[in-house]
Amino acid sequence: MPENPLWQYSLAHYGRQEVAETCLSLQDNIDANVNLVLFCCWLGFRGERLEADELAEAVLLIGEWDKRVVQPLRQVRRYLKQSVESASQMIEAASTLELTAERIVQDRLASWWLEGAARVKKEGAGGSIVVELQQQNLAIYLALLNAPPPSMHSPLFWPL
Repeated sequence: MPENPLWQYSLAHYGRQEVAETCLSLQDNIDANVNLVLFCCWLGFRGERLEADELAEAVLLIGEWDKRVVQPLRQVRRYLKQSVESASQMIEAASTLELTAERIVQDRLASWWLEGAARVKKEGAGGSIVVELQQQNLAIYLALLNAPPPSMHSPLFWPL
């Protein structure tokens, strides 16, 4: 997907230090998939509501790729970063591969969602409805992980 709106949203949103830290905290503490976190927020940003069955479908859609490609690449990058001081080129290469794998995940999610336009439930636009939808969408995902709902003050809900 050359013009992936989810990817563009993620680059802008995750580029904020507080958002990145929040995403990584969810990843490290409750095994949240950052791409799914950003997907939930992106849908709310678009004024769209995510249902539990749709989330389950999204999890299945990316699960194998995430398990066999993204996570192992992340493990390699983290290992190199923590254990090998003189491996800056390898760390950079591993980071690039990991980012490319993450882009494939987001391409799959965006294509799947945008091609299923019949399921899209536009709720309108505006700051408060966007934050409400982002919170609801993310709460569905966090409930799947047996985690509490997100705080309404989370950086994940900051406007772009």
